[in-house]
Amino acid sequence: MLGLKLLTDPRWANIAEANLEEILTDHAWCEQKAATNAITLIANNSEHYDLVEALTAIAIEEMEHFQQV
Repeated sequence: MLGLKLLTDPRWANIAEANLEEILTDHAWCEQKAATNAITLIANNSEHYDLVEALTAIAIEEMEHFQQV
């Protein structure tokens, strides 16, 4: 389905489950960073209305993901 070049180690799920809080924390910070990058791009390109509109939607979506995590 994903076209991975190597098989996933079957121990992966157990390792992930044992470190779920750490994984979710890392994921939350990735969502926040994505939103921050979108906001930075908005600030640096405020004269491009279409870009600002698209990036605003992305920033909102990423912060919603942050809230969910």
